[in-house]
Amino acid sequence: MFATLHKSKQIYLITLDRISDYMDLLRVEVKIREYQVAMRIAGFAVAILFALLAIVFLGLAIIVTFWSTDYRTSAAWCVVLLYGVVAAVSFTLCVKRFRSPPLGATLRGELQRDIDIIKENI
Repeated sequence: MFATLHKSKQIYLITLDRISDYMDLLRVEVKIREYQVAMRIAGFAVAILFALLAIVFLGLAIIVTFWSTDYRTSAAWCVVLLYGVVAAVSFTLCVKRFRSPPLGATLRGELQRDIDIIKENI
């Protein structure tokens, strides 16, 4: 029984010693995540702005090209359909492609490693 209490005290001391490391690791992970999110948002903002401008001018060019023909209405609806397709494809790519690992993944790995070490010592 005394051996178990002694091991419990050792486990408590190890955990107490590692708490500050865990907090530092969590702070670093949060800062890395903030940087990644900021870069992703900036990239998306620039891409969206220029894609929107390109698509608007493409639509205007298509409508102007068919303005003096009998296909003016058809051209306008094709432009609307083009805008819808581009929006759907863009949304699908954003949702599927840009997934991040969970925020505490590294911290969880460190905790699991420490738990395994503690289990070996018991």
